[in-house]
Amino acid sequence: MAMDEIDFDHHAPDFNERKYALYREMRGKCPVAHSPAHDGYWLLSRYDEVFEVARNDRVFSSAREVVVPPTNVGRLIPLQSDPPELERYRSLLIPFFAPGNLKRLEPFIDDIVDRSIDGFIERGEADVVTELANPVPSSTTMALLGLDPADWRVFADPIHAGSYSRPGTPENDAATRDIQAFSERIVAEVDARIAAPRDDMISALLAADYRGVATTREEVIDLVRMVIFGGMDTVMAAFSNIFVALGQRPDLRDRLVADRGLIPKAVEEFLRYDAPVQGFARTVTEDTEVGGQPIAEGETVFMLWASANRDAAVFGDDAEELVLDRTPNRHMTFGIGAHRCLGSTLARIELRIVLEQVLERLPDFTVALDGIVEADTIGIVFGRRKVPITFTPGRRRQAG
Repeated sequence: MAMDEIDFDHHAPDFNERKYALYREMRGKCPVAHSPAHDGYWLLSRYDEVFEVARNDRVFSSAREVVVPPTNVGRLIPLQSDPPELERYRSLLIPFFAPGNLKRLEPFIDDIVDRSIDGFIERGEADVVTELANPVPSSTTMALLGLDPADWRVFADPIHAGSYSRPGTPENDAATRDIQAFSERIVAEVDARIAAPRDDMISALLAADYRGVATTREEVIDLVRMVIFGGMDTVMAAFSNIFVALGQRPDLRDRLVADRGLIPKAVEEFLRYDAPVQGFARTVTEDTEVGGQPIAEGETVFMLWASANRDAAVFGDDAEELVLDRTPNRHMTFGIGAHRCLGSTLARIELRIVLEQVLERLPDFTVALDGIVEADTIGIVFGRRKVPITFTPGRRRQAG
């Protein structure tokens, strides 16, 4: 079969504004297409092909890199691992993301959402990205790990800047340096717990083993780095996209205000409609075929979660519409297969609590759509830099 070459670069300045139209065209005309950008990579835009590749870790490896082009931020495990190591790494993390453990975090999340809203509710205006969407998941991730929640900016700000700036730009280069610097902070935290264990996640990981295989210091450093990356920027991006969607559709905001019971289904639909991670890459380990297209060993395939999430073959004729109570909703925003996001339950809890409090405390909020600041790139994460809102001022709940 002849190669379908396509003008596709998810780091291009104009990609954000044309991404969904491009995905739609690809699904219809070239569901397995090749882009010459970034040394060449294959793009999978339909649900079926993405589903197939994501579940085949033998032929499609995650060990080399999962983003295009590769980053220089340190190893992220279990994201960048294949079986059998993948199973070991995930088993080490699973207890911390189990529903019972996360239930104990809910009062902390409630409190940080309350405090964040208190910080701006008397003003009648806010930027929900910097004042709500960023501090909530970032502080929660710090608390989960056993780090000081007050220090969340040390990690969140460089990740945010790195995700939203194009590779090779001064901002991206500076963000990469800051990420490398905070990796030294992670090393210091791990070493401090080797010297004096505490009752926290980092100490527990250091003491953990899997079927007799002890976890090394280097593995714990990489696991902690992954929890920080996975827990901070992606959830923040999801928050920003939800507010933009509700700003564009005030009728949906009013519907949620009137019926809070819709929030869990609405969260799933927001995640499907605007996936905060547009896609992940895999490296082909042997000559293979996807959707009838031969792909050679060593090449890169990029699974477009965001395009698969809008595939009419799975989601129906209204796949590109926002339907708050969509059922069923088999979106791929958290991935699929052995690499499915371990933090999905925590992300859902955070999104639910924020929506509940915002709809209760700021029920008439409107988004200044002309004041939204988009990211320069959505090469990894799709979210917004700034989403300004206005609302009827309210009262703080906590003193100080």
